Amino acid sequence: FRGKVTGKWRRFMKGQIQRARLFFDEAEKGVTHLDSASRWPVLASLWLYRQILDAIEANDYNNFTKRAYVGKAKKLLSLPLAYARA
Repeated sequence: FRGKVTGKWRRFMKGQIQRARLFFDEAEKGVTHLDSASRWPVLASLWLYRQILDAIEANDYNNFTKRAYVGKAKKLLSLPLAYARA
């Protein structure tokens, strides 16, 4: 890939993101089986990592020169929601 975003790279990343989302979906099913003290951090992590995948897509799969991250405001909104859901 040589650090360039090409059609081949986009297809590769789309597949990897799809695969990661399947793993996250499967993992989320098991959150209810965790000890109550462990549910919130695990669920919050799942949600934040999903948002990183969204950021990679929003950056047109360019993770060579653009950083994919969840901003502070989104984190501050996501964490209480995850806590309430856990």
